[in-house]
Amino acid sequence: MFGLFLFTLKLVCSAFGCLLLLRAYMRYMCTPSNDPLYAFCYSLTEWAVKSASTFIKRRGNIDWPAIFVCYLVAVLYQFFHWLVGSGSFGIFPFILGSAVLVVYWAIELAMWVALAFCIFSWVNPSGQIYRITSFLSYPFLAPFKKFIPNWRNLDLSALAFFILANIALAVLAPLT
Repeated sequence: MFGLFLFTLKLVCSAFGCLLLLRAYMRYMCTPSNDPLYAFCYSLTEWAVKSASTFIKRRGNIDWPAIFVCYLVAVLYQFFHWLVGSGSFGIFPFILGSAVLVVYWAIELAMWVALAFCIFSWVNPSGQIYRITSFLSYPFLAPFKKFIPNWRNLDLSALAFFILANIALAVLAPLT
């Protein structure tokens, strides 16, 4: 019973946390507000971010209210995890563990964006979704593209990113 509850809670909190992080990242990258992906993230998260933006202000391109609400979602997840008896109580799970969970979600989000970029680069490289995923994935794939050349018109930089991101997730998983 509690296993199903924790699975559903993790799924909902991870999805909503990633949407909040995607909203903050797209704002940081100055994505146009008429972009369909930005409008989707904005419409799904505005109800939570709007209330937080009354006491936390945006600074430049950084959407601090969205990041704060993402952190609160992580704290809420840690609390319910502790409440059903699966987590440990103390300052680490609620403060630092929640911050690590937000970083974990950010790495997962980067992996999903890179995966979408790879899929759309093979399926429809002239579409709008390809352009936005290329725009969003470039900052974390560019360092790999410097050192890993293309092989037979196949970009292997995403594969190297996936390997390093999975290593980082394996290191962070016990800390959440």
